[in-house]
Amino acid sequence: DAAGVCGTDLEILDGSMPYFTAGLASYPVVPGHEWTGTVAQIGAAVTNVAIGDRVVGECSVGCTTCRRCLSGSYHQCDARAETGVLNQDGGFADAVRMPARSLYHVAKALPLQAAALIEPTAVAVYGVRRAAVTPHDYVAVFGDGPIGLLLLQCARAFGAASVVVVGGDRKRLDLAAQLGADATIHAFEDDVPAALKHHGSGQRPNVILEASGNPAAINTALATAAPGARIVLQGLFGGKPVDGLCLDPVVTRELSLLGALGSPNIWPDAIRLVESGKVDPAALVTHELPLTDYGEAINLVKTRTATKVLLRPDL
Repeated sequence: DAAGVCGTDLEILDGSMPYFTAGLASYPVVPGHEWTGTVAQIGAAVTNVAIGDRVVGECSVGCTTCRRCLSGSYHQCDARAETGVLNQDGGFADAVRMPARSLYHVAKALPLQAAALIEPTAVAVYGVRRAAVTPHDYVAVFGDGPIGLLLLQCARAFGAASVVVVGGDRKRLDLAAQLGADATIHAFEDDVPAALKHHGSGQRPNVILEASGNPAAINTALATAAPGARIVLQGLFGGKPVDGLCLDPVVTRELSLLGALGSPNIWPDAIRLVESGKVDPAALVTHELPLTDYGEAINLVKTRTATKVLLRPDL
């Protein structure tokens, strides 16, 4: 029914996405990992969904039998599929074939724009959970793209004491303020370390969520994190190296540096947050286009003209 265009789709298109550069994924593939649809057919053994149900589907689909799958880390399964990325066509195809275990109901009353963006919301929920955000935390979100703006909302939903967004786009920073950021910092116009300390009333953030995909942000995160801080990396850097990386602060300030891939074991919680109104991914949608305008959608994302683009075959 609708699918969102993601920065990952640009990386698949230009070949810089790590799965393709490492030889894990191959072309051709139909992209689209952010989607919502209506069940058109079911297998004979399927009981959890019915024809006509509105559903969303996980991006990572594991084999269910390997050690990683059995431990719950199905998003790291060597034989996994990732919808629209790895071994499985995605939401810009005419239809998506999914195992029923990877589908979840969404309320038909939920706006289509919100339902289509459950997947990036789940990614943000996973990042916030990896960081173990609590009401005691001063959180800095690096990145004002869709994932950064969803991380902001999810950190708020998890009760963070304060959330500041660092980004490079004034319109998106204004949207971050509307979505509940306590402060916004322009990455290229402001002194980021000084501003973070100022907004923390002299304290540095003890949680940093990195979603910019800018290698320089790693150095800034390490330089500005409070002792004992948790830093979660979710942005992909497209193989670009981090110049001048110094890891001494990880030791001297006992920082925890974590990666977060995808959205395992998180989808029911993400759906509840969206259906309850605590997180509103539809607020990120700036453009809705017919599927035939895929090229225009890609350009809108590439030029950062749009915050989030949805493609809909019914338009």
